[in-house]
Amino acid sequence: MPIKDLHHIAIKCTSDKLKESEDFYTDVLGMGLADRPDLGFPGAWLDMDGTMFHLMELDFPPEVDPWYARKESGSALDHVAVKAHNFDAFKAKAIEHGVDWRQNIIEGADLWQLFVMDPNGIIVELNFDIADEPKGSKGPDEGMRYPPMEE
Repeated sequence: MPIKDLHHIAIKCTSDKLKESEDFYTDVLGMGLADRPDLGFPGAWLDMDGTMFHLMELDFPPEVDPWYARKESGSALDHVAVKAHNFDAFKAKAIEHGVDWRQNIIEGADLWQLFVMDPNGIIVELNFDIADEPKGSKGPDEGMRYPPMEE
């Protein structure tokens, strides 16, 4: 169940800085724009020779997501995403160690995702290419989210 490679880094942008940030990464650093599915909020995906930077124009209010109520979540670095293998084993390990975790399926990208939070409040997103997962893997539970959101 190895971590394989860096997949992407996600940077939170205020609405007035999204275009400026996109220009910085494309014009100054020379990254290319990549196709981005409709995720329900503005942003841009930037490609750096196969490694991605994701710009996100989104403020997560604590009442929508309890992870963002933590004092550690104020950083502009929202999360680091890595390529990984064996979703089921990583999920079991997260449960075994009692860490906060979430799961997701990105249908259009054929990815399973497992999110865990490090002690500093940085989310680590583990991306699993469904086609490369071991035969018989279960993957994310449909409609499930951990920890469950408070009502």
